[in-house]
Amino acid sequence: MPPKVERLAKQQLWFPAGRYFLRTIKRDDASQRWADWLSDPWTVHVLNTSPRAMTKSEITDYIKSFDQRERLLLGIFERGSRAHVGFIRLDINAAASEALVSAVIGEKEHRNAGATVNTFIPLLKFVFDELKLGRIRAFVLERNQTTIQYLSKLGWTLEPELANPVRSHTDGSLLVLRRMTWDRPGFQAWLKSPIGQRIVNRMEAAGR
Repeated sequence: MPPKVERLAKQQLWFPAGRYFLRTIKRDDASQRWADWLSDPWTVHVLNTSPRAMTKSEITDYIKSFDQRERLLLGIFERGSRAHVGFIRLDINAAASEALVSAVIGEKEHRNAGATVNTFIPLLKFVFDELKLGRIRAFVLERNQTTIQYLSKLGWTLEPELANPVRSHTDGSLLVLRRMTWDRPGFQAWLKSPIGQRIVNRMEAAGR
């Protein structure tokens, strides 16, 4: 009989991340702007979200669905302006010693501007050092080669076998899905690498 895994404590998290900070989402963070992110053509294409317009009320319900224990929802905010620019979802499977992560940068001017990598650094330190998980995973549509190449440069491993395909919310076609993994040793090695050190130093300088 496998050992019983204790339920995780409810999390109220806040991480500095250079020009950004990452914190636990609150119901008051729901906004029509957030709802509009999910039907943006860019988001629909790279994440296969529904193209239909969503409402602020639906975002409130979405926030309420997270227990902030095994299912965490965190917001990405810009320092200074405190503008909400995106969010990260983290689904934890303590029994398997892994977590599944997905991120959305909703505001166009913050895409490819360091919001994802900056916030992933403290988040992954939390996952590996505090929660003591062994690996983190992400699912990426194969057509989203920009993200696949970006994560590969950061040290993520692209698993050779294909994940189960998903059906497009736009036209009903089957979309190829790839699984990417980053384990604790790989992340720690990346932090010590030249690119990791460069990004960490740049992030710390921006946070001063």
